[in-house]
Amino acid sequence: MLVNDSLLRIASNVLEDSTIKSVLRSGSYHSRGWRILDRWAFYSPDRLLALEAQGEIVLLIRLLEQQNIEHDALISAAGLAQRANGLSEHEVLMGWGISTEL
Repeated sequence: MLVNDSLLRIASNVLEDSTIKSVLRSGSYHSRGWRILDRWAFYSPDRLLALEAQGEIVLLIRLLEQQNIEHDALISAAGLAQRANGLSEHEVLMGWGISTEL
């Protein structure tokens, strides 16, 4: 398996190897997406499996959408200012009304 000790460690215990490999091979996903996938696998493994059962592409599209939403909020000027003032990523996302759950 391509996954090292920290990269998609949780998700690799929930999802099919082919799904993990697709995420890692794709240039569309970066560390934010990988953290999201691990978060979903930790907090909602059954829902993540159900999403994967709808088709790998369905899961990958949903992950890409979430990655883009979170990334845009966190790198915005306001998001960066909030982080500089001591808010966690989770607090910033919640402040923007962005759900981190699957």
